[in-house]
Amino acid sequence: VAGVGLTYDLIERHRDTQPWTVSVVVRRTWTDAGARTDVSFDVTVPLAMFFGTRIAAPEDGGASSE
Repeated sequence: VAGVGLTYDLIERHRDTQPWTVSVVVRRTWTDAGARTDVSFDVTVPLAMFFGTRIAAPEDGGASSE
């Protein structure tokens, strides 16, 4: 088996973000039945994005929601 791949981040990285990634991998496999080439495409979405974004706590003396 031999392969090569490429991965790219779709979202700029910040302290409060989780990047999405797109990957493309090409594999070549040699078997008794002959050679086979596979191409896979993968999109990785972090589960943390479904739970909302972290919001900084108000600093001392700041406004509150009372």
